[in-house]
Amino acid sequence: MDHQAGNLIPPLGADSKYVLSADTLEGLAEALKDRLSSLSLASGGVELAPGFLTNLRATIERFNGFARSGVDEDFHRGESAIELFMHGERAADNDLPNPTLYPLATEGPCYAAILAPGAIDTKGGPKVNEHLQILDGNDAPVPGLYGVGNCVASPAGQAYWSGGSTWGPYITFGYVAARAIVAEPVKEIASAGALAV
Repeated sequence: MDHQAGNLIPPLGADSKYVLSADTLEGLAEALKDRLSSLSLASGGVELAPGFLTNLRATIERFNGFARSGVDEDFHRGESAIELFMHGERAADNDLPNPTLYPLATEGPCYAAILAPGAIDTKGGPKVNEHLQILDGNDAPVPGLYGVGNCVASPAGQAYWSGGSTWGPYITFGYVAARAIVAEPVKEIASAGALAV
């Protein structure tokens, strides 16, 4: 039975078909190469970069430095209130400055999973005004063009409200857009005969 969808970390004592393990980083790199090779038909032949192992060691060393100092210079983990809230309580054995960071072990076993791109929400797209009209490059409304939901820029900007929270904006902004659409002036469409020369 699969564990929770999207969670690569299996429950304690359970195995995961997505998690690779080895006693050393060298062994882990080999396991990753083998897994990628087995997926080559589906992945288009993606392989590890030649300097993968060297870069992996440097990344671990850099991350561990951030964990000890408490400041993540790359991704700023632990700096936002929502991240601290979602992280939960500080681990009892973590007396380091940032509760969301802890140094990675320098000895095995080592674990890894292959992540591939996917899409659930765009959180991007064209800008809209308060009537949900799509705006052009000069922030002027495009006549007759409206947008609602994940096809337009998120009203939350860079924030993430939580899973399922898109439903409220869909209903609310769909209503706002519908009211704006019916308030538009009626446009007469010329008959095909009138257009003939």
